[in-house]
Amino acid sequence: MSKQIIIKVCCLFLIIFSLDSCKGDPITEPKMTENNSTQTQTLESSTTPVKPAFPQYFFFYGTLMGGFVDNEWKSICSTDEQNADATDFYVKDILAQDKYYIYQHRKSVGVSNQVLWATTEDGLGSFEGDEVSKKLAKYSEFYNTTEGYSGFDRTFNLPVKVGEELSDLKIPDYSFSTEFVVDNKVIFEYELATNRDIQPFPRRINDSLEATDEGIQALIDLFGENQMENTAPNFTKCLKSDFDNDGNEEYLMLADSCQSELGYPLLSGNGKMDRLGIFSAIFYQEDDGSIQTLYSDLRPYKGDFKADKDKNMELMGPDYSTRIDLLTVADLNSDGVYEIGVKKSEWENGFYLTYAINGKGEYEVVMRSNWGM
Repeated sequence: MSKQIIIKVCCLFLIIFSLDSCKGDPITEPKMTENNSTQTQTLESSTTPVKPAFPQYFFFYGTLMGGFVDNEWKSICSTDEQNADATDFYVKDILAQDKYYIYQHRKSVGVSNQVLWATTEDGLGSFEGDEVSKKLAKYSEFYNTTEGYSGFDRTFNLPVKVGEELSDLKIPDYSFSTEFVVDNKVIFEYELATNRDIQPFPRRINDSLEATDEGIQALIDLFGENQMENTAPNFTKCLKSDFDNDGNEEYLMLADSCQSELGYPLLSGNGKMDRLGIFSAIFYQEDDGSIQTLYSDLRPYKGDFKADKDKNMELMGPDYSTRIDLLTVADLNSDGVYEIGVKKSEWENGFYLTYAINGKGEYEVVMRSNWGM
């Protein structure tokens, strides 16, 4: 056999061996597909609520909103008109917790193992039942009112295990306040309190923005639908952050009528004196520009417009008293997605709302608490 033929045969064997080696290489397309599957699974699990080992309760500004129990939201007041989804919350469960974590201005202000309640048996927002005040006194201490907060009379040192006589005592679901003591100081007007150690404010929020064009147009569209299209738009708050944990930023916008120095709504228009009104609204803008109206209260004005020197008109009384304020934006159930807490004020009453993203990727009300005078 010639030397050239031997060289060609050797080259042929080398080529065949190389092809066989490629077929057995572990860094192949199936391996890449497996890696992609792992990444997708990680993204899915990051938006799955972390089921706590015990029920988690939430308080906004002194008010029990509800809880997160067995991977479900529970509300102390009904979130719909049928009153079908309200949940009873009991004194024994709130007091059985070891501690509560208190937050204000998106920062922790400490841990509390003392609950402060008014235990009177009559009046607005009081406990219901026979001799409730006497029964609660057994598990609490008299609160020193020298600080001037005479509305609260008993301090409960956590955890408290109440007896059978209080096993069915419910937390009042209207105008009932709960305060906490941190380092011997009563914490009033706290942003959030909960019995689980969480990191509720994990991402940066830009809250000093102007309303977007899409948000302004959504408000104008609402004006048109309610025969108040000559009303001047006004936004009180605009935030931007990655609310839904998808890697993109979204907007949250709150709109309200301007207010007078006395706090009454001002009827304000675009120069015309008819088809005006008072309004409150909340808009959520997705990163693709689409708008979801979370809440709206539009009240057309039917009377004669009597302008002041600033071409506005102050409206007093319950018919036109409406305002919406942002309470908190926080990841309450540790699923990486922000919940939104707001306060709706009317004439002598109102309610707190908590919004959470549902399975369709839309915000819906999951907790509500009512208040009034």
